Amino acid sequence: MNRRPFLQALTTGGALLAAGCTESLPLTATQLETDDVFEEYWFEGTDLLVQLHDDVDVEQAILLDSSGDEEFDRVEGPVGTVRFPVVFPDRLETVLTNYLGLRVRAETPDGTARLSVSEPIHGATRAVEPLPDGRARFTLENQGDAPLLARFVAIYGDVPNPTVNPQADSFDPSTFNQGPGIIGIEENRPLSPSRTDLVVPAGETKPFETTYAPFAFPDGATPTDCDGDERTGKTAVVHASGGSAAYGFTYRLEGESTELDGHEVGVCDGGDGTRN
Repeated sequence: MNRRPFLQALTTGGALLAAGCTESLPLTATQLETDDVFEEYWFEGTDLLVQLHDDVDVEQAILLDSSGDEEFDRVEGPVGTVRFPVVFPDRLETVLTNYLGLRVRAETPDGTARLSVSEPIHGATRAVEPLPDGRARFTLENQGDAPLLARFVAIYGDVPNPTVNPQADSFDPSTFNQGPGIIGIEENRPLSPSRTDLVVPAGETKPFETTYAPFAFPDGATPTDCDGDERTGKTAVVHASGGSAAYGFTYRLEGESTELDGHEVGVCDGGDGTRN
């Protein structure tokens, strides 16, 4: 939590002529110290929680962008802990950002206090494994202190059916609308359309499978394709908060080359993958 004190500022209005004398009209903007109003903040699920001091009369708590120009949420008369939704997986959006933080403004009868909320967001893929139908299984680790929302996970490089490269100069996340490309599995299986499986809490690791098939051969698999040679691919996690992180992995495709049932593509019926 940002504990830097804020200086009290006093501005004086223009001179006012009344009854033959000049008086000043004060316009007071009192800034309270952060620690006088806020205790701490933390994240829980898709929400930001802010703890207020019990002995402070807070009239409003407002969640804004770091510049204070855009308001995201407002709570009237909060007491104790204020909860602000900040991650919206059903629409692949979040007000968290890797570039600029958030600000919470508390308005009291005695003045205003501000709390800076700025946490890096970073995800790493682990244990990439080819599946028999050409899809991939892996885990996604949240290495930051704020919830990670996976907008898209790409597998590309030296794989039979690569996705777009999110780290290429031509990749424009603002126009990318192909969906996340992944779904949670095992204990991370989504139970509703809200897609909470795409949210990885701070310090946690969640299992996923791709909904596309990077290890399927669009023109059919040959014995050479399934010879078990070690190959290198790449994964990239596109964060809904901005930016992406890429990782290399090695894998092998082996066994018999077969046609995938119901699809005009080929797969190898054996294989394994490892994380670099």
